[in-house]
Amino acid sequence: MRRLFGLMAVTAAALGLYLLFGPDAEPSGAGKALESAPAAYGGWALGLVMGLALAWLASIDWFTLPVRAITWVRLQRRRLWLALLAGLCAGILVLF
Repeated sequence: MRRLFGLMAVTAAALGLYLLFGPDAEPSGAGKALESAPAAYGGWALGLVMGLALAWLASIDWFTLPVRAITWVRLQRRRLWLALLAGLCAGILVLF
């Protein structure tokens, strides 16, 4: 059921974005109503995107996030050190 609601939310977002940025055809019935209130329609689209973002953030397991971050840094220690060294060298080259 959760997948179905996710699919419906993504479909609603896609439809809203299509209506907001769709082709510049001659507007009919609902299109004319949307042109007369662009701020309200933009707010609807922004609210839908914010709802999707909040649903995505709610699915993250925040309790284990610090442990996973520390484990990732430990595994990537050598690459992070090389990236820091490369950034330092590139900074020196750019400044001089």
